[in-house]
Amino acid sequence: MGALWIVPSKATLLATEQSELEALAELLAATKPGESVHGARRAIKQLRSLLRLLRPALEMDTYEVTKHGLREAARALAGHRRAEALVAAAGKLEAKDGHSAVWRGFAAANCAAHAADGDPADALAVARAAISGASASLEGAVLLPAADETIVEAFLSSYGKARKLLRKGLKSEEPQALHEARKFVVHHLHQLRLLQTGNERRLAKLEQLREALGDLNDLDELEQLAAGTEVTSKDARRIRKARERLLSRVERAASRLFRLKSKSFGKRLGHAAEAHSPHSPSALQAGE
Repeated sequence: MGALWIVPSKATLLATEQSELEALAELLAATKPGESVHGARRAIKQLRSLLRLLRPALEMDTYEVTKHGLREAARALAGHRRAEALVAAAGKLEAKDGHSAVWRGFAAANCAAHAADGDPADALAVARAAISGASASLEGAVLLPAADETIVEAFLSSYGKARKLLRKGLKSEEPQALHEARKFVVHHLHQLRLLQTGNERRLAKLEQLREALGDLNDLDELEQLAAGTEVTSKDARRIRKARERLLSRVERAASRLFRLKSKSFGKRLGHAAEAHSPHSPSALQAGE
């Protein structure tokens, strides 16, 4: 059985990033205005997580231009998707209510307002241009003579930031703090999958944590939509109870998934790889 932790070289990661950018450009080119961009947005998030692993091996200008392109593409595609996500969130919150459900009403009004103000064709054009720029910045990228071990360091840095931000967010229960934590949980999830640890159970648990954090963010945005209007005590209690349940779920998951400090977590993965790869001279195997 092969090692659980297989660390690609920086050259392999760069080739993967370039290939995935090309695939994303093709996907966006084939997407028509008004069609779902969920797949494209997920691809952008994965590319951003991969880019963080590459950061020590790229010249700063190359890294910043690529990061900017991915961020701009994500922003261009975010609005319509977020409006749809809030409708889905309100639907889950009021699944047993009739058509007069208040939270679904707020979400539907927001979705209609966004559709009236935004042009999907313009958003797609911005995203396509941004991805083209990101791809061009990496086309002639020169890898710095950083050791491949920096990939592991970058991976553990994302884990450490997710752990720190989760603790901060759960302590304060502030929406923005939990939103920032979610970003690094997503980075950790994508990077863990990329490094081929083979830990399917952890990946599944991280997906559940990401979903819970996303649901929390949706509830907070629904409350913002209702700001300045009166809601019944029943409606306010419903969203409060849902938030309490999600916070409890996030806290339980975070305590299990991010219990160890970064170095201890890295050692645990290393030990697991060594145990399953007796012929390997190292627990962390770099390879093309």
